[in-house]
Amino acid sequence: RARRATVLSIPLRVRGVGDAVLAAGDLVATAQADAKAATEQRDAEERSELLRSMGAEGAATIPPALRAQVRDLEGDQKRRATRAQRDVLDRAMLDLLSLYRDVLVVQLGAGVELVNVEHEESVRALAASSTPEQTVRRMDAIGEARTRIAGNVAPLLAVEAMTIALRPQG
Repeated sequence: RARRATVLSIPLRVRGVGDAVLAAGDLVATAQADAKAATEQRDAEERSELLRSMGAEGAATIPPALRAQVRDLEGDQKRRATRAQRDVLDRAMLDLLSLYRDVLVVQLGAGVELVNVEHEESVRALAASSTPEQTVRRMDAIGEARTRIAGNVAPLLAVEAMTIALRPQG
């Protein structure tokens, strides 16, 4: 919840390019930390289990015959950590999309319930300070960032481009 609240505060905090770059850096760093926390323990257990099953547990160095298997495992673990980071970023972008959906609902006067009821004040502030066209452009920028990350663009670059598009003048 705290992470989600931090993500949803980004549109109100970003006033210029500098703010956008800093917010993007924070978001990517948080995603990396979350991914590391989620995979670190499992990675250590898998490596230990592999070495134990190969009879190399407690060895000072990995025997040459096992190095390829350990390298393969480490490659799999790195890919899994990258995937976990992208998943965290994707969740954050979906949270932002839900916020801008609410902003658009308020701007258009649609009679539907807000998704982010607990952030209604922020939603109304964003709705009052922008047009529906700007809101749709911001939603498109978030969607584009999701597409770029899925296409292996460096997460920091994709998120920076997105947060720059979230600026009030964006």
